[in-house]
Amino acid sequence: MAILKSELLSLEISFTRFDEAGWVHYEICFRWKNELIINDKILKRDGEYWGARKTGSFLANEYERDGLTRVISQVLNSNEPEYWEPMEPDMIVAIYPEMYFPFMKSHHKLVYERDEHRKEREEREKRKKESGRLPDDIFTIIVFIDAYNFKDSNAYYGEGISLHLIADRETLEKFNSELSKEYAEFKEKYKLDEYQVFSQAGRDLQS
Repeated sequence: MAILKSELLSLEISFTRFDEAGWVHYEICFRWKNELIINDKILKRDGEYWGARKTGSFLANEYERDGLTRVISQVLNSNEPEYWEPMEPDMIVAIYPEMYFPFMKSHHKLVYERDEHRKEREEREKRKKESGRLPDDIFTIIVFIDAYNFKDSNAYYGEGISLHLIADRETLEKFNSELSKEYAEFKEKYKLDEYQVFSQAGRDLQS
């Protein structure tokens, strides 16, 4: 399990299983002070798929491979916003480098800045210009969960709930490293590389 923390908020993502139809399964939790935020009673539990979820967790899946770690790496390297949405739109993870929600010009105006704060800001701006990336660069991460996860829903809605976190570059890099390590172990356990080669060979024969 990989955990992304922002003060007392945290996002947990884990790979749970790979099925014979070719789907990589994820489980996602939102926590405040390590306590689950979501009321488990409103989550869908009917059937084998939904019934297997852990308490207070959301489910999502991606066909044949994980794309989330690739997107996080892309944002960290390019410093450009991007999002990940699996083939089945259970969730969306959007990442905005050096931007704060709601991603528009602030209504507030700076009326006074202490000399030491101004110097710190100017020194940081100089370092940023020289290196392009700093460990304390901020990223806003928005994790959207489709209402299809909730009880009595029978289709994807394109609406639901979101968790917003702010993390610095160092924290996001660590999270992506942990998630990538877990996926590497997941791939080995379920022999995903062999499955993907076999699956591609089948598609080539059909084309």
